[in-house]
Amino acid sequence: MLTKSTLAAVLARLTGPGFQVKWWDGDVRRYGGDEPAFSLNFHAEPAFNAEDPMVSLGEAYMDGVLDFDGDWNAMLGLINSNRQILDGPLARVAGVARTLDRLRLRARQKENIAHHYDIGNDFYRMWLDPDMNYSCAYFATADMTLEQAQQAKIDHILAKLCLKPGERLLDVGCGWGALLIRAAQRHGICGVGLTLSAEQADAGRARLAKAGLSDRIEIRQMDYLDLSGASDRFDKAVSVGMYEHVGERHAARYFARVADVLEPGGLFLLHTIVGHTDDGNTNRWVEKYIFPGGEIPYLPRLADTAAKTGFFLLTQESLRLHYAATLAHWRANFDRHLDAVRARFDERFVRMWTLYLRGSEASFRGGGLDLGQFLFSRGLAAHPPRHQAHLYNGGEPVLW
Repeated sequence: MLTKSTLAAVLARLTGPGFQVKWWDGDVRRYGGDEPAFSLNFHAEPAFNAEDPMVSLGEAYMDGVLDFDGDWNAMLGLINSNRQILDGPLARVAGVARTLDRLRLRARQKENIAHHYDIGNDFYRMWLDPDMNYSCAYFATADMTLEQAQQAKIDHILAKLCLKPGERLLDVGCGWGALLIRAAQRHGICGVGLTLSAEQADAGRARLAKAGLSDRIEIRQMDYLDLSGASDRFDKAVSVGMYEHVGERHAARYFARVADVLEPGGLFLLHTIVGHTDDGNTNRWVEKYIFPGGEIPYLPRLADTAAKTGFFLLTQESLRLHYAATLAHWRANFDRHLDAVRARFDERFVRMWTLYLRGSEASFRGGGLDLGQFLFSRGLAAHPPRHQAHLYNGGEPVLW
Protein backbone atom coordinates (compact mmCIF):
# COMPACT_ATOMS: atom_id res chain seq x y z
CA MET A 1 0.00 0.00 0.00
CA LEU A 2 3.05 2.28 -0.33
CA THR A 3 1.68 3.90 -3.49
CA LYS A 4 -1.64 4.81 -1.88
CA SER A 5 -0.07 6.32 1.22
CA THR A 6 2.49 8.24 -0.83
CA LEU A 7 -0.10 9.58 -3.26
CA ALA A 8 -2.53 10.39 -0.45
CA ALA A 9 0.20 12.39 1.30
CA VAL A 10 0.78 14.45 -1.86
CA LEU A 11 -2.94 15.07 -2.41
CA ALA A 12 -3.44 16.10 1.21
CA ARG A 13 -0.96 18.96 0.74
CA LEU A 14 -2.94 20.54 -2.12
CA THR A 15 -4.81 23.76 -1.37
CA GLY A 16 -7.83 24.95 -3.35
CA PRO A 17 -11.30 23.60 -4.16
CA GLY A 18 -12.46 20.44 -2.45
CA PHE A 19 -12.21 17.18 -4.35
CA GLN A 20 -12.84 13.47 -3.92
CA VAL A 21 -10.66 10.44 -4.58
CA LYS A 22 -12.05 6.99 -5.30
CA TRP A 23 -9.20 4.58 -4.67
CA TRP A 24 -8.74 1.30 -6.51
CA ASP A 25 -9.44 -0.64 -3.31
CA GLY A 26 -12.94 0.89 -2.94
CA ASP A 27 -11.95 3.50 -0.38
CA VAL A 28 -13.37 7.00 -0.95
CA ARG A 29 -11.80 10.08 0.62
CA ARG A 30 -12.47 13.80 0.44
CA TYR A 31 -9.82 16.50 0.47
CA GLY A 32 -10.33 20.17 1.25
CA GLY A 33 -13.21 21.66 3.17
CA ASP A 34 -15.57 22.41 0.30
CA GLU A 35 -18.10 20.20 -1.45
CA PRO A 36 -16.06 18.22 -4.04
CA ALA A 37 -15.78 20.06 -7.37
CA PHE A 38 -14.35 16.98 -9.09
CA SER A 39 -13.41 13.38 -8.47
CA LEU A 40 -10.23 11.43 -9.22
CA ASN A 41 -11.23 7.82 -9.90
CA PHE A 42 -8.44 5.23 -9.76
CA HIS A 43 -9.37 1.91 -11.39
CA ALA A 44 -6.08 0.25 -10.45
CA GLU A 45 -2.91 1.07 -8.57
CA PRO A 46 -0.87 3.54 -10.67
CA ALA A 47 2.86 3.51 -11.22
CA PHE A 48 3.24 6.64 -9.09
CA ASN A 49 6.55 8.46 -8.80
CA ALA A 50 6.58 10.89 -5.86
CA GLU A 51 9.55 12.64 -7.47
CA ASP A 52 7.37 13.65 -10.43
CA PRO A 53 3.66 13.66 -9.48
CA MET A 54 2.50 15.77 -12.47
CA VAL A 55 3.82 13.32 -15.04
CA SER A 56 2.69 10.30 -13.01
CA LEU A 57 -0.92 11.49 -12.86
CA GLY A 58 -0.92 12.27 -16.59
CA GLU A 59 0.47 8.83 -17.39
CA ALA A 60 -2.13 7.20 -15.15
CA TYR A 61 -4.87 8.86 -17.20
CA MET A 62 -3.21 7.82 -20.48
CA ASP A 63 -3.02 4.22 -19.27
CA GLY A 64 -6.71 4.13 -18.31
CA VAL A 65 -5.82 3.76 -14.63
CA LEU A 66 -7.26 7.19 -13.75
CA ASP A 67 -10.39 9.05 -14.88
CA PHE A 68 -11.83 12.43 -13.92
CA ASP A 69 -15.43 13.39 -13.14
CA GLY A 70 -16.71 16.88 -12.52
CA ASP A 71 -15.30 20.35 -13.16
CA TRP A 72 -12.14 20.19 -15.28
CA ASN A 73 -11.58 23.92 -14.78
CA ALA A 74 -11.52 23.45 -11.01
CA MET A 75 -9.16 20.49 -11.34
CA LEU A 76 -6.73 22.37 -13.60
CA GLY A 77 -6.93 25.39 -11.35
CA LEU A 78 -5.95 23.23 -8.41
CA ILE A 79 -3.04 21.75 -10.35
CA ASN A 80 -1.75 25.14 -11.48
CA SER A 81 -1.99 26.69 -8.03
CA ASN A 82 -0.04 23.77 -6.54
CA ARG A 83 2.73 23.51 -9.12
CA GLN A 84 5.50 23.58 -6.51
CA ILE A 85 4.08 20.42 -4.96
CA LEU A 86 3.06 18.54 -8.11
CA ASP A 87 6.12 19.30 -10.21
CA GLY A 88 8.37 17.59 -7.68
CA PRO A 89 12.19 17.36 -7.66
CA LEU A 90 12.38 15.83 -11.14
CA ALA A 91 10.77 18.91 -12.65
CA ARG A 92 13.69 21.00 -11.40
CA VAL A 93 16.13 18.45 -12.78
CA ALA A 94 14.22 18.59 -16.08
CA GLY A 95 14.58 22.37 -16.13
CA VAL A 96 18.35 22.04 -15.93
CA ALA A 97 18.30 19.31 -18.58
CA ARG A 98 16.15 21.53 -20.84
CA THR A 99 18.71 24.32 -20.58
CA LEU A 100 21.59 21.97 -21.39
CA ASP A 101 19.63 20.38 -24.22
CA ARG A 102 19.08 23.74 -25.89
CA LEU A 103 22.83 24.07 -26.28
CA ARG A 104 22.43 21.78 -29.28
CA LEU A 105 19.55 23.89 -30.45
CA ARG A 106 19.30 23.17 -34.16
CA ALA A 107 19.21 19.39 -33.98
CA ARG A 108 16.89 19.31 -30.98
CA GLN A 109 14.43 21.83 -32.44
CA LYS A 110 14.03 19.75 -35.59
CA GLU A 111 13.48 16.59 -33.54
CA ASN A 112 10.93 18.32 -31.29
CA ILE A 113 8.95 19.75 -34.19
CA ALA A 114 8.87 16.36 -35.94
CA HIS A 115 7.62 14.72 -32.72
CA HIS A 116 4.50 16.89 -32.71
CA TYR A 117 3.80 18.12 -36.23
CA ASP A 118 4.90 15.12 -38.29
CA ILE A 119 2.33 12.76 -36.76
CA GLY A 120 0.61 13.05 -40.12
CA ASN A 121 -1.42 15.73 -41.88
CA ASP A 122 -4.44 13.40 -41.98
CA PHE A 123 -4.56 13.40 -38.17
CA TYR A 124 -4.74 17.19 -37.95
CA ARG A 125 -7.30 17.39 -40.77
CA MET A 126 -9.71 15.45 -38.56
CA TRP A 127 -10.13 18.24 -36.03
CA LEU A 128 -8.63 21.49 -37.32
CA ASP A 129 -10.50 23.85 -39.66
CA PRO A 130 -10.29 23.22 -43.44
CA ASP A 131 -7.29 25.58 -43.77
CA MET A 132 -5.52 23.70 -40.94
CA ASN A 133 -4.81 26.66 -38.68
CA TYR A 134 -3.20 25.22 -35.56
CA SER A 135 -3.29 28.30 -33.32
CA CYS A 136 -5.76 30.45 -31.40
CA ALA A 137 -8.74 31.61 -33.46
CA TYR A 138 -10.51 34.97 -33.08
CA PHE A 139 -14.19 34.74 -32.19
CA ALA A 140 -15.29 38.29 -32.99
CA THR A 141 -18.90 37.16 -32.43
CA ALA A 142 -20.19 34.32 -30.27
CA ASP A 143 -21.91 32.54 -33.16
CA MET A 144 -18.80 32.13 -35.32
CA THR A 145 -17.83 28.67 -36.53
CA LEU A 146 -14.25 27.52 -36.05
CA GLU A 147 -13.56 28.09 -39.75
CA GLN A 148 -14.92 31.64 -39.59
CA ALA A 149 -12.99 32.41 -36.40
CA GLN A 150 -9.71 31.15 -37.86
CA GLN A 151 -10.24 33.31 -40.94
CA ALA A 152 -11.05 36.24 -38.65
CA LYS A 153 -7.81 35.61 -36.72
CA ILE A 154 -5.75 35.80 -39.89
CA ASP A 155 -7.56 38.94 -41.06
CA HIS A 156 -7.09 40.50 -37.61
CA ILE A 157 -3.34 39.86 -37.80
CA LEU A 158 -3.00 41.11 -41.37
CA ALA A 159 -4.94 44.26 -40.50
CA LYS A 160 -2.52 44.98 -37.64
CA LEU A 161 0.41 44.65 -40.07
CA CYS A 162 -1.09 47.31 -42.39
CA LEU A 163 0.02 45.39 -45.47
CA LYS A 164 0.44 47.05 -48.86
CA PRO A 165 0.59 45.44 -52.33
CA GLY A 166 4.08 44.36 -53.31
CA GLU A 167 5.45 44.19 -49.77
CA ARG A 168 7.49 41.17 -48.69
CA LEU A 169 6.15 39.30 -45.67
CA LEU A 170 8.10 36.78 -43.57
CA ASP A 171 6.12 34.11 -41.64
CA VAL A 172 8.30 32.40 -39.00
CA GLY A 173 6.59 29.09 -38.26
CA CYS A 174 4.16 29.22 -41.17
CA GLY A 175 2.46 25.86 -40.54
CA TRP A 176 0.52 24.77 -43.61
CA GLY A 177 0.66 28.26 -45.18
CA ALA A 178 -2.87 29.57 -44.56
CA LEU A 179 -1.80 33.05 -43.43
CA LEU A 180 0.56 33.63 -46.36
CA ILE A 181 -2.06 32.46 -48.85
CA ARG A 182 -4.64 34.85 -47.38
CA ALA A 183 -2.13 37.73 -47.34
CA ALA A 184 -1.24 37.19 -50.99
CA GLN A 185 -4.86 36.88 -52.11
CA ARG A 186 -6.23 39.85 -50.16
CA HIS A 187 -3.27 42.21 -49.91
CA GLY A 188 -1.10 41.41 -52.93
CA ILE A 189 2.07 40.65 -51.00
CA CYS A 190 4.95 38.32 -51.77
CA GLY A 191 6.34 36.24 -48.98
CA VAL A 192 8.39 33.47 -47.44
CA GLY A 193 7.26 30.98 -44.80
CA LEU A 194 9.58 28.95 -42.57
CA THR A 195 8.81 25.58 -40.98
CA LEU A 196 10.91 22.71 -39.66
CA SER A 197 8.17 20.17 -40.37
CA ALA A 198 8.53 18.17 -43.58
CA GLU A 199 4.81 17.30 -43.50
CA GLN A 200 3.82 20.95 -43.24
CA ALA A 201 6.25 22.09 -45.92
CA ASP A 202 5.05 19.51 -48.46
CA ALA A 203 1.36 20.15 -47.82
CA GLY A 204 1.88 23.92 -47.80
CA ARG A 205 3.64 23.90 -51.18
CA ALA A 206 0.84 21.78 -52.64
CA ARG A 207 -1.71 24.32 -51.38
CA LEU A 208 0.29 27.18 -52.90
CA ALA A 209 0.37 25.42 -56.26
CA LYS A 210 -3.38 24.79 -56.11
CA ALA A 211 -3.99 28.48 -55.35
CA GLY A 212 -1.68 29.57 -58.18
CA LEU A 213 0.65 31.38 -55.78
CA SER A 214 3.88 29.41 -56.11
CA ASP A 215 5.48 32.33 -57.96
CA ARG A 216 4.75 34.76 -55.11
CA ILE A 217 4.98 32.66 -51.95
CA GLU A 218 7.80 30.30 -50.98
CA ILE A 219 7.71 27.80 -48.12
CA ARG A 220 11.12 26.75 -46.87
CA GLN A 221 11.89 23.86 -44.56
CA MET A 222 14.39 26.03 -42.74
CA ASP A 223 15.49 27.08 -39.26
CA TYR A 224 14.94 30.71 -38.27
CA LEU A 225 18.57 30.69 -37.13
CA ASP A 226 19.58 30.60 -40.79
CA LEU A 227 17.87 33.90 -41.60
CA SER A 228 20.31 36.51 -42.87
CA GLY A 229 19.81 40.10 -43.84
CA ALA A 230 22.51 39.66 -46.45
CA SER A 231 20.26 37.38 -48.52
CA ASP A 232 16.69 38.23 -47.44
CA ARG A 233 14.90 41.50 -46.68
CA PHE A 234 11.28 41.87 -45.59
CA ASP A 235 8.93 44.80 -45.05
CA LYS A 236 6.81 43.01 -42.45
CA ALA A 237 7.10 39.84 -40.36
CA VAL A 238 4.72 37.61 -38.44
CA SER A 239 5.10 34.59 -36.16
CA VAL A 240 2.05 32.67 -34.94
CA GLY A 241 2.32 29.91 -32.34
CA MET A 242 6.03 29.33 -32.89
CA TYR A 243 7.75 31.38 -30.17
CA GLU A 244 6.81 28.78 -27.54
CA HIS A 245 9.35 26.46 -29.20
CA VAL A 246 12.24 28.92 -28.91
CA GLY A 247 12.92 28.92 -25.17
CA GLU A 248 14.09 31.76 -22.97
CA ARG A 249 17.75 30.95 -23.46
CA HIS A 250 17.49 31.68 -27.19
CA ALA A 251 14.84 34.42 -27.17
CA ALA A 252 17.38 37.18 -27.87
CA ARG A 253 18.73 35.25 -30.87
CA TYR A 254 15.19 34.81 -32.17
CA PHE A 255 14.39 38.53 -32.05
CA ALA A 256 17.83 39.36 -33.46
CA ARG A 257 17.35 37.09 -36.48
CA VAL A 258 13.95 38.66 -37.23
CA ALA A 259 15.42 42.16 -36.79
CA ASP A 260 18.30 41.34 -39.14
CA VAL A 261 15.97 40.64 -42.09
CA LEU A 262 13.33 43.29 -41.31
CA GLU A 263 13.56 46.74 -42.85
CA PRO A 264 14.02 49.65 -40.38
CA GLY A 265 10.61 50.69 -39.10
CA GLY A 266 9.09 47.42 -40.33
CA LEU A 267 6.24 45.86 -38.34
CA PHE A 268 6.46 42.47 -36.62
CA LEU A 269 3.38 40.70 -35.20
CA LEU A 270 4.13 38.04 -32.57
CA HIS A 271 1.22 35.75 -31.57
CA THR A 272 2.21 33.51 -28.66
CA ILE A 273 1.11 31.81 -25.46
CA VAL A 274 2.47 33.62 -22.39
CA GLY A 275 2.52 33.11 -18.65
CA HIS A 276 2.01 35.79 -16.03
CA THR A 277 4.16 34.23 -13.33
CA ASP A 278 7.90 33.65 -13.18
CA ASP A 279 7.74 30.28 -11.44
CA GLY A 280 7.84 28.10 -14.54
CA ASN A 281 4.78 28.04 -16.79
CA THR A 282 5.61 24.85 -18.70
CA ASN A 283 3.63 21.75 -17.72
CA ARG A 284 5.97 18.77 -17.28
CA TRP A 285 3.52 16.25 -18.71
CA VAL A 286 2.81 18.40 -21.78
CA GLU A 287 6.52 18.87 -22.35
CA LYS A 288 7.21 15.14 -22.13
CA TYR A 289 4.37 13.86 -24.32
CA ILE A 290 3.01 16.69 -26.48
CA PHE A 291 5.53 19.51 -26.98
CA PRO A 292 9.02 18.31 -26.10
CA GLY A 293 11.28 21.32 -25.73
CA GLY A 294 8.30 23.67 -25.43
CA GLU A 295 8.63 26.57 -23.02
CA ILE A 296 5.91 29.10 -22.13
CA PRO A 297 7.50 32.58 -22.11
CA TYR A 298 7.13 34.89 -19.11
CA LEU A 299 5.34 38.02 -20.35
CA PRO A 300 7.54 40.76 -18.83
CA ARG A 301 10.73 39.00 -19.95
CA LEU A 302 9.42 38.66 -23.52
CA ALA A 303 8.80 42.41 -23.75
CA ASP A 304 12.20 43.16 -22.20
CA THR A 305 14.04 40.86 -24.62
CA ALA A 306 12.28 42.40 -27.62
CA ALA A 307 13.18 45.91 -26.45
CA LYS A 308 16.83 44.99 -25.94
CA THR A 309 17.03 43.73 -29.55
CA GLY A 310 15.68 46.97 -30.98
CA PHE A 311 11.93 46.37 -31.13
CA PHE A 312 9.40 48.98 -30.01
CA LEU A 313 6.09 47.65 -28.65
CA LEU A 314 3.15 49.38 -30.38
CA THR A 315 0.14 47.34 -29.22
CA GLN A 316 -0.61 44.33 -27.04
CA GLU A 317 -3.85 42.31 -26.99
CA SER A 318 -4.96 39.36 -24.87
CA LEU A 319 -6.92 36.60 -26.63
CA ARG A 320 -7.00 34.21 -23.65
CA LEU A 321 -10.67 33.26 -23.84
CA HIS A 322 -10.50 33.10 -27.63
CA TYR A 323 -7.97 30.29 -27.19
CA ALA A 324 -10.22 28.52 -24.68
CA ALA A 325 -13.04 28.67 -27.25
CA THR A 326 -10.69 27.42 -29.98
CA LEU A 327 -9.68 24.43 -27.87
CA ALA A 328 -13.34 23.65 -27.14
CA HIS A 329 -13.99 23.46 -30.89
CA TRP A 330 -10.90 21.31 -31.46
CA ARG A 331 -11.95 18.94 -28.70
CA ALA A 332 -15.47 18.64 -30.09
CA ASN A 333 -14.08 17.87 -33.56
CA PHE A 334 -11.62 15.37 -32.06
CA ASP A 335 -14.44 13.63 -30.20
CA ARG A 336 -16.53 13.42 -33.39
CA HIS A 337 -13.65 11.65 -35.14
CA LEU A 338 -12.69 9.27 -32.32
CA ASP A 339 -13.39 6.16 -34.41
CA ALA A 340 -11.08 7.42 -37.17
CA VAL A 341 -8.38 8.35 -34.63
CA ARG A 342 -8.62 4.92 -33.00
CA ALA A 343 -8.28 3.29 -36.43
CA ARG A 344 -4.82 4.87 -36.73
CA PHE A 345 -3.58 5.09 -33.13
CA ASP A 346 -3.83 3.11 -29.91
CA GLU A 347 -6.04 3.99 -26.93
CA ARG A 348 -3.13 5.50 -25.00
CA PHE A 349 -2.60 8.01 -27.82
CA VAL A 350 -6.32 8.85 -27.84
CA ARG A 351 -6.39 9.46 -24.08
CA MET A 352 -3.17 11.47 -24.27
CA TRP A 353 -4.66 13.88 -26.81
CA THR A 354 -7.98 14.02 -24.96
CA LEU A 355 -6.15 15.07 -21.80
CA TYR A 356 -4.06 17.61 -23.70
CA LEU A 357 -7.06 19.29 -25.39
CA ARG A 358 -9.28 19.30 -22.30
CA GLY A 359 -6.48 20.33 -19.99
CA SER A 360 -5.34 23.13 -22.28
CA GLU A 361 -8.86 24.53 -22.56
CA ALA A 362 -9.18 24.59 -18.78
CA SER A 363 -5.75 26.21 -18.43
CA PHE A 364 -6.79 29.13 -20.63
CA ARG A 365 -10.14 29.51 -18.87
CA GLY A 366 -8.69 29.73 -15.39
CA GLY A 367 -5.29 28.11 -15.09
CA GLY A 368 -2.92 31.02 -15.63
CA LEU A 369 -2.13 30.77 -19.35
CA ASP A 370 -2.75 33.68 -21.71
CA LEU A 371 -2.47 34.30 -25.45
CA GLY A 372 -0.91 37.57 -26.50
CA GLN A 373 -0.68 39.38 -29.82
CA PHE A 374 2.20 41.85 -29.76
CA LEU A 375 2.77 44.37 -32.54
CA PHE A 376 6.34 45.62 -32.66
CA SER A 377 8.26 47.90 -34.99
CA ARG A 378 11.96 47.51 -35.69
CA GLY A 379 13.09 50.80 -34.25
CA LEU A 380 10.70 53.70 -34.61
CA ALA A 381 7.81 53.06 -37.00
CA ALA A 382 7.71 55.89 -39.54
CA HIS A 383 4.02 55.45 -40.38
CA PRO A 384 2.20 53.54 -37.62
CA PRO A 385 -1.62 53.53 -37.55
CA ARG A 386 -3.17 56.58 -35.90
CA HIS A 387 -5.71 54.36 -34.13
CA GLN A 388 -7.05 50.81 -34.14
CA ALA A 389 -10.51 51.46 -35.61
CA HIS A 390 -9.67 49.60 -38.83
CA LEU A 391 -9.33 46.37 -36.86
CA TYR A 392 -13.02 46.43 -36.01
CA ASN A 393 -14.79 48.36 -38.77
CA GLY A 394 -13.17 46.60 -41.72
CA GLY A 395 -11.79 49.82 -43.19
CA GLU A 396 -8.29 50.74 -44.30
CA PRO A 397 -5.77 51.74 -41.61
CA VAL A 398 -5.22 55.47 -41.15
CA LEU A 399 -1.45 55.94 -40.95
CA TRP A 400 0.67 58.80 -39.73
